[in-house]
Amino acid sequence: MAIALIALMLIELLLLFAWAPLFFRTGIMLFNQRIAAAPDDLKRLSLGGLEYDLPTERWARLAFRALPDGSVAFRESFVPGFGGRYFPLLHGQIVVDTRRREVRVLGRCSWFATVLTVLLVPIVLLRPVAWPMLAVPLLFYIGYRIQRRRYANVVEAVGARVRNDPPR
Repeated sequence: MAIALIALMLIELLLLFAWAPLFFRTGIMLFNQRIAAAPDDLKRLSLGGLEYDLPTERWARLAFRALPDGSVAFRESFVPGFGGRYFPLLHGQIVVDTRRREVRVLGRCSWFATVLTVLLVPIVLLRPVAWPMLAVPLLFYIGYRIQRRRYANVVEAVGARVRNDPPR
């Protein structure tokens, strides 16, 4: 079981690093914000360079990349730095929906985190000495709260671009 979890984690890291489009479209939705936009605003909306509209934080910066379907994927940068680190529970996607006249900022949960959380209780029941692993969901929750605030910053930056406001 441990080998399967490690393999899943490594596969996810490779998919994140490779910016695999399928990976950014799959996962349990934990963050979903909609930004209403007029059709004219959507036509002139540009999401390039969005990372420069975000506030500088003590965490690793967010990296953005356009996907073949026209959406934009984002995740924590793998560039080494002096910023703080946390477990990146979510991977993000920005989807422009002209039919619904909106832009959606989505955050989907890591499959590794989901599987590990589900397996924690059976692991601890089978191996009681593994009880310290019960702290893992708490670490995931802390990472989720940090990412949720950072994804809200992405929503604000995209909203400012939709409204054609200069970044703060």
